[in-house]
Amino acid sequence: MKSLLALIALLSSVAIPGRAQGVQKEVQEKLAEVKASVAQNQMALRAYTWIEHTDISLKGEVKKTKDESCRYGPDGKVQKVAIGTPAPPKQLRGVRKRVVEKKVGELEDYMDRAAALIKNYVPPSPALMEAAFKAGMVSLGQAGPGAIQLQFRNYVKSGDSLVFSFDSASKTLRKITVDSYLDNPSDAVKLDVNFQTLPDATNYVASTVLNAPAKQVQVVTKSSNFQKLAQ
Repeated sequence: MKSLLALIALLSSVAIPGRAQGVQKEVQEKLAEVKASVAQNQMALRAYTWIEHTDISLKGEVKKTKDESCRYGPDGKVQKVAIGTPAPPKQLRGVRKRVVEKKVGELEDYMDRAAALIKNYVPPSPALMEAAFKAGMVSLGQAGPGAIQLQFRNYVKSGDSLVFSFDSASKTLRKITVDSYLDNPSDAVKLDVNFQTLPDATNYVASTVLNAPAKQVQVVTKSSNFQKLAQ
């Protein structure tokens, strides 16, 4: 009996590292696919221009909307040009005017900080993804039929997460979810990014939803009217 138990323990000690190595190899393969997909689509999108519509809401009420023409610049970053003339602000006076201006200024500062934070996650950084993998902070999960999830922990900040939903057959992203925070975890920021595919199979960000519950702020952005640039 003791010999049998010893044999089972020995086999278990051999099998577990083998399974672990297999999982790590699969994670590495999927990570390579995601990195290749991101790089390929960012390069393909440089041939396009598109329109981005943004609604900024506070406490459930849309406070600001904007439309921008977008395209990639020579430096590889998206350049945006405002379309149309923004609606003139309401004419206020005295104390009320100063209070409103202060609140608007604080909100704009907060949104600038949130936008700067999100840029650490989207578009995904190959270097940060590789660093997370080497630190053992990447795991695999299921994301529905024909799709997997690649889950990153402690990606930029301690306790944050970045999750890719990836279509295994087409090797394209379906969705990115980010859970992070600004100065501390109570100031949470959540981002949902949804992808669609153009007729030439280029994968693009169709919509994003940024939620900042502490400030009761939501920013919804939708992309449309993709047009190829003249050669």
